[in-house]
Amino acid sequence: MIAAHSGTLPARLLLIVSTLAPCPAAAPAEDIPREQHPWGRFAAGSWSRLRVIVESVGENQQKTKREQLVTTRLLKVDEHGVTLQTETVGAGKNDKPQKSKPVTLNWDGTRRDGRRNERLSLGEVKILGQSHTCQTHTITRVVDAVTVTTKSWYSPDTAPHFLKQLVRVRGPKPRHTARDVTRLKRRGRWGKTPSRAGKPGPLSPTPRGVPGCWNFTAPWFPVAWSRQGRTTRSRQRQDRHHHPDS
Repeated sequence: MIAAHSGTLPARLLLIVSTLAPCPAAAPAEDIPREQHPWGRFAAGSWSRLRVIVESVGENQQKTKREQLVTTRLLKVDEHGVTLQTETVGAGKNDKPQKSKPVTLNWDGTRRDGRRNERLSLGEVKILGQSHTCQTHTITRVVDAVTVTTKSWYSPDTAPHFLKQLVRVRGPKPRHTARDVTRLKRRGRWGKTPSRAGKPGPLSPTPRGVPGCWNFTAPWFPVAWSRQGRTTRSRQRQDRHHHPDS
């Protein structure tokens, strides 16, 4: 389970998500193994679809709720990362799909644009009272008048690998986001073979005839495989993921 908090001024947004699945010497972000990224095991043309319900609370304590269907498509895979494009449509009958510009990401999830500076160190993350030694990656990108600082706690041996992440944006529209893994080693069963967190089991047919397996990932990356129509404990629904070879 992973908790994500996103804050803006003057309003503050709280989003709790639960996903089904992201110390040795520190390594540069581009050296992170591609298989530790949910998209790293798939070819261009793959896609995932999420139904997301976001509840926000303003300064006046008024709550608003927004529901969206987000489709993410894998356009390209290269040595250092992936190129993704999202299509978002609201739940209303008259809502029209909106496509984002393609975004190229490194395997650590950061964008490649702007002037980039990376600092590595060692850190620690506690999950349910247990300490996990991590590599701490602090990446600062400057794009025009905007400075984006991303601090990630990365564990090569503990899925989903990126156990904590802080993102702070400074500029005309300042904001910050915090994401934390709150539970590890959750098990799921698909067909006859159980699968452990971060280690998908072999493909097996579902009752609906769709091949797939559990995959435990972090919410800031799209899921690699998910059971069709399954609703997680959070208010985020994973509809399905398609791979061109399936």
